[in-house]
Order: sequence, then C-alpha cells, then structure tokens
Amino acid sequence: MGTRIRNAEVVKVVDGDTINVRAGEREFKLRLTCVDTEESLNTSTKPVTEAGSLASQMAKQYFPVGELVDLEFDTNDPVEVCLLKHLDNYGRLLCYVHKDGENFNLKLVREGWSPYFVKYGRARFYHDEFTRAEREAQATGGAIWNPALGNRGDYDVLIAWWSQRALIVEDYRRTGLDTGVLSVRIDYQTIVNAAENDQTITVLCDLQAPMQQWPGGGALIYAGSPTHKFNLWIPEFETEAKQPIVRLLNTRYIGTNKRNYVYITGQASLYGGKPQIVLESLDQISDFPPGM
Repeated sequence: MGTRIRNAEVVKVVDGDTINVRAGEREFKLRLTCVDTEESLNTSTKPVTEAGSLASQMAKQYFPVGELVDLEFDTNDPVEVCLLKHLDNYGRLLCYVHKDGENFNLKLVREGWSPYFVKYGRARFYHDEFTRAEREAQATGGAIWNPALGNRGDYDVLIAWWSQRALIVEDYRRTGLDTGVLSVRIDYQTIVNAAENDQTITVLCDLQAPMQQWPGGGALIYAGSPTHKFNLWIPEFETEAKQPIVRLLNTRYIGTNKRNYVYITGQASLYGGKPQIVLESLDQISDFPPGM
C-alpha cells in the first residue's frame, strides 16, 4: 500500500479521470494515475467521444460532491514529498482514489472505461491487478472495447507505444535512480539548482514536441512541460557537425509513437530563467542510464 491521505472531500468531478478534492485547508486537482479515459470536454487535442461522455457521467454519479475518499500515491514517500513530486505535466496530483474500500482507478479499467495506461510507467503497487482488469474488460467487451460504442482511440497502436515507454521507465526505476539520473517531473527543483551552479547532470527527458529552429541558427527542443520548463539547445544545428545529433533525435526520439525517452548528459545552465542543456556531441545522448 502506498502513502495515503484519508478523508479528502470531493469538490468537483471534471471528467472520468480528473477530480478536484479538498484535504484539510487545501484543494487539489487530481489526475488519476494509470488510467486515461476518453475525452468528454472540448479542451484537448483529442476528440470528445461517447465513451468519454459516459465515463464522465459514471464518475459524477460515483463521486457526489461532498463524498469522502482516500488518496493513495504510488510510492511510500512521505506525504510532503508526494505532494511535491507526484505531479503530472500540468501540476495535478497523480494518485489512486479509494471510496468505501474500492480502488476507482481499477474500476475504470475493469469496466472498460480506460485501458491500463502505462505511458508514464507501470503501477508499482497494482500492476498485476490492472493487467487482470484490462484482460477482463477486453474479454467482456466493456465500454471502449465495445465497437458499437463508436469513436475511440486507436488502442492497438497506443498500447504498443505505451508498453515500449513503460519498459524504459522500468530501466530508469531499476538503475537510473541509483546512479543519480534526474527526472524532469520528479526532480525539477534539483535540475534548477544544478543549472544555477553550472553543474553537469544526467536527465531523463521525454521528447514529444517537434524540434524548432530559432533565429541565429540554433534549434530548441522542449524537454519539459508547462509546469516543469526544461529545454535542450543545439547551436548551429544546420552545420555538418551537428547533423548526426539532429538526425538521431528526429529519427529515434521525437514524435508520436517514437521512443521519446532519452538520457541527456551535460552542463546545466539557465537561459531566460529556464534550465537547459546544450547539445554538442552524440556522447551526450543515450538510451540507457549510466552504468547500463
């Protein structure tokens, strides 16, 4: 069992996988971990679907305003650490939500409202349960696994992509943590501190946004998120010397359904108040954490 915050009060259900709660004097936006329901609101690049609308309706019925729930994080870190480090790219708390002893995240997968979402890593405490729940939903044709329900994500492609990424996260958890690799999301303040002191670090980056050419002949890669801003900079990227770096990043790491995760080593610095690493050599880029 992971670290828990007990008796949080439901304030609002946004959709099938996003809930606002109040715990003590603080209000939190939750992004339920290991699940990803279809969209029900026109606020995403993904389309609204019938499955998303139905998942949202189910969640609102399941969690009436004022309902008391327990939040569980996917590690045994102290609560204060969880509140700082267990955040998604938009600053929402990543957690499981329990009501009356039932894990709602597992319920979403078991009933077919969501696949087992491992794009950012497998569940540490409930991997086997999620796997069995997804198999059960697929066998019974629940919700998104029912073709009659209409438009939905291309899960044949997505699940294969997520699974590849999950294996990379497992390598990071098994080896990278012990060798001092920093995660943009989990160790952001440490990265900022290193940049303030021009320290050499290794960072696990998640590259999905396209490389962008900037005035002056450089190329910028957004390697962070709206909440955790971190960049990679390739000076004189059109020169022959830099083309192997550009080709490798674009071919192997950057873009939908590509590897995305990459270990970058270099001297951190601040530019415009944001931490960055300048890429000058292929030796700075690796599929593996130090020691593998």
